[in-house]
Amino acid sequence: MSPTNPEGEARRKIEASIAHRKEAFALSHLTATGAGYTLRFRLGIVDIVRTTADEGVLTDEGRLNRLLDGVRKDFVVLFGAS
Repeated sequence: MSPTNPEGEARRKIEASIAHRKEAFALSHLTATGAGYTLRFRLGIVDIVRTTADEGVLTDEGRLNRLLDGVRKDFVVLFGAS
């Protein structure tokens, strides 16, 4: 059995949540940093970056949902649609 890859686990958790919510955007990039993760979400040619995601976002479903709600709202503002 291989050791777990924290970035891979984080990516799977976020992508599963995005799929469950049936969001139009996708997680296009994830990088572990000293403070947590830098996340890049993509819709079409537009990227939105979150650099404040700490480990707690991945362990607390409510926080992850709030993060994804914020990303969705930002895309709505940028594209002018719901």
